[in-house]
Amino acid sequence: MEIRLIRRSTVGRLLFAASVALAGTAVLPAQPALAAGSTTFVDCSRPTAGAGTESSPFNSVAQANGRTYGPGDTLAFASGTTCAGALAPKGSGTSDAPITLTRYGTGALPLLNGDGASDTVSLTNQDHWRISHLRITNPAASLARRTGLRISATDGRKHTGYDIGNLVIDRVAGQTDKTGSVTEDYVQSAGIVTGATGANTTLNDVHVHHNTVSNTGGGGLKIRTGSLAHKGGGVLVEHNTVKDVGGDGIIVSYADSPMIQYNDASGMGNGVYPFSGGNFAGIWVLGDHNPTIQKNAVYDITKMSVADSQAFDCDWGNTGTCLIQYNYSRDNIGGFFLDCDGCGTIGGAQQIIRYNISENDCRMSSNRAGRSALHLYNNVFYCVDKKFAVTLPTRSVVENNIFVGTSDSRLPTGSGIAWKWNVFQGVPRPTANGIVGDPRFVAPGTGGSSIHEVDGYRLRSTSPALGNGAVIAGNGGRDYWGNPVSATAKPNRGAYQGPGL
Repeated sequence: MEIRLIRRSTVGRLLFAASVALAGTAVLPAQPALAAGSTTFVDCSRPTAGAGTESSPFNSVAQANGRTYGPGDTLAFASGTTCAGALAPKGSGTSDAPITLTRYGTGALPLLNGDGASDTVSLTNQDHWRISHLRITNPAASLARRTGLRISATDGRKHTGYDIGNLVIDRVAGQTDKTGSVTEDYVQSAGIVTGATGANTTLNDVHVHHNTVSNTGGGGLKIRTGSLAHKGGGVLVEHNTVKDVGGDGIIVSYADSPMIQYNDASGMGNGVYPFSGGNFAGIWVLGDHNPTIQKNAVYDITKMSVADSQAFDCDWGNTGTCLIQYNYSRDNIGGFFLDCDGCGTIGGAQQIIRYNISENDCRMSSNRAGRSALHLYNNVFYCVDKKFAVTLPTRSVVENNIFVGTSDSRLPTGSGIAWKWNVFQGVPRPTANGIVGDPRFVAPGTGGSSIHEVDGYRLRSTSPALGNGAVIAGNGGRDYWGNPVSATAKPNRGAYQGPGL
C-alpha cells in the first residue's frame, strides 16, 4: 500500500489520500482534512475503523499514526480503553498553539501498551507538544532498549516546547544492565527518555511534571537535552513520583540551568525489572551548567550497585554551580551524596550542598580525580545504625552542619578540607573546631517519606546550636522550613534556622 501526502492550499493543512499498489490490499478509510485546532478521537474498543470524529473515532494506533497533526490540534484517546502498538504521531505545533495528546471522556485513564516495541509513544524532531493524562506500559518477556515515552531530536536543529504531565507509566521492560555491550541500551531505557544527538541538536523548554513512574527497567526519568558543547535550556522536572525502577530515579543531562524539584523517588534498583549491573543513583546531573536539585525526597535505595546508589550526585562534566538544597534523604544504602566530577570529562563545578536532612544514609563519596570544590553547610547528617563512611573532594569547606553518629566513625581530614562551626554528637570531631554534644533535636530519627515529615530535626530552645554558627555570604536566604536566614546575624547550626522550640 502506498500512502501519499497532498497539501490542500485552501486550508493550509495536510490531506491523506491512499492508493492501492496491489489489487485487493486493504486500506484504512480516507482521512478528511482537519480544520485548524481539530480534535482526532481514538477509541480502540470500537470494532470498526472510523473517521476520527467523536461519533466515528479511529479504533487503532495505526490510524492515529496515519494522520499529521498541526498547531492547536488534539489527539485524544477514550478513557477506560486499551490500545496496543507503538504510537508515533506526526507533526509539530507552535508556541501559541501546541499539539495536545491526551484523553477524552470520564473514567480510568486510557492505556497505551507498546507490547514490547522500542517505545510505546515517540516523537522525533517535532516541536510544541503537550502530553498528559494517559497510562503507558511496555512489558516484554526479555529486556531491551525500551521506553514508555521517548522524545528525540537528531537533525542538528533546536527543538522546543514539551509539556509532559500527569502520566502513569508502569512496567516497561527496559535494559537494567549498565555494563558491557548493553550499556547504551541501559542509558536509553526508562519510563520517560528524552535525547538530543548530533551536532548542534538541542531540546528546549522541557517540562516534566506530576508523573508517576514505577517498575520501569533502566530507570524513571532520563532527560537529556543536548551535548557538552550545545546544551538545551528551560528544563524543569518537578512533582514526579518515581518508585521501584530498575535503575536511576531521575537524571538530567546536558542542560543549561535545569531545575529538579519536589520529586519523590524511592526504591530505585528494585521493581519488576530490577537493576542488574553497573551503577545507578537516585537523582543526579551530568554535563549540565548551573543545575539545581531542591526539595526532593529520596529514600529506601536498598540495592547496592558497584560504587554508587546514593540519593544525590553531581556527576562529571558539570560546570558553574551544582546546587543541592532543601532535600530529604533516608535509608539509602549508597548514602547521601556522590561527587563524581572525576568519573568522566571534568567540569570542575562548585558544589554547594546546604539545608538538607540525611537520615541513616551514612555515606558520602568522592572521585578525587575531579576538580570540584565543595561547600557543605547547614545540613543535618543523622546516622546511628552504622558508622559514617565519608570521603570528600580535596577542596572542601564543611561548616555549620550537625553530625550525629557512632563512636567508631571517622570523618576525613586533609590539607584542603576545612571543618568549621559544626556540631558532633557520638561521632568524634575530626579537628579541634566544633561543638561536641547533643544538638537537642525535637525528635531525631523520626523522618517519614516526604520532605514535609522531618519536623523532628528542628531544634529545642536548649540546643547548643542556636545562634552561634558562621555567617555565610550568599546563604540562600531561607532554611529547610522556609525560615529566613540573615545575611549578617549568626545563624543556627544545622538545617533549622527558626527559634528554639
